[in-house]
Amino acid sequence: SDLGPEIVYVNPAFTRMTGYHPQEIIGKTPKVLQGQKTDKEVLAVLRVKLEKGEVFRGCAVNYRKDGSEFINEWHIEPIKSIDGKITHFLAIQRDITERKRMEDELLEQKNILEQKNAALREILNLVEIEKKKIKENVSNNVEDVVLPALSRLGRTRTSHEKKYIGSIQEHLKDLTSAFGAQVSGPSHRLSPREAQIANLVKSGTSSRDIAVTLSISIKTVETIRNKIRRKLGLVNRSVNLTSYFRNSY
Repeated sequence: SDLGPEIVYVNPAFTRMTGYHPQEIIGKTPKVLQGQKTDKEVLAVLRVKLEKGEVFRGCAVNYRKDGSEFINEWHIEPIKSIDGKITHFLAIQRDITERKRMEDELLEQKNILEQKNAALREILNLVEIEKKKIKENVSNNVEDVVLPALSRLGRTRTSHEKKYIGSIQEHLKDLTSAFGAQVSGPSHRLSPREAQIANLVKSGTSSRDIAVTLSISIKTVETIRNKIRRKLGLVNRSVNLTSYFRNSY
């Protein structure tokens, strides 16, 4: 037929898929299943393949007897006579509508996830930039405002007050350096008091001077030093805590 091959046989699965019974479809062409949304480019490829006697695989929108759409996946191959002439075409068809819907949903979810990941990366980058700005602002304020003010204040104080101001200065310097961040970080989990004493130990302040400076007992200082050693994993008592801090941070 000029309109295409005529249908000479359909099985029960074809009827279930399209709604057409054999007596309604035999003698007609596959064009009865095509409509407005059927991809013309796919049909053009199909026609060329069949004219060349080649196997065709593809899919396009088809229409059931009731007019509803479904996505039809074809496998069509020629059947030849003994002398090599094409006599019929065997078409294996499947309704892949649900599969395509799931594939489209997965693709959409993938795209949404990629967009969320890109947005999250952008947010994290902005957070890092803000953290850097805050750190720079804190460092600049400590160095340019707080430390000079403490220096001026220390000139008119008693020796113990000067020591205390000096320890505050060292503590501020360490908090704005890598050491302050490391000893207070999650890997060591030093408490604020432990971090304060760790900074004083690093600066070479003795336990007695730390006790006087912070108005606590020497026994308390030693207890806290021992806690610091345990948290740092310094079980060997021969390891000097001041030297360890200076060499490790």
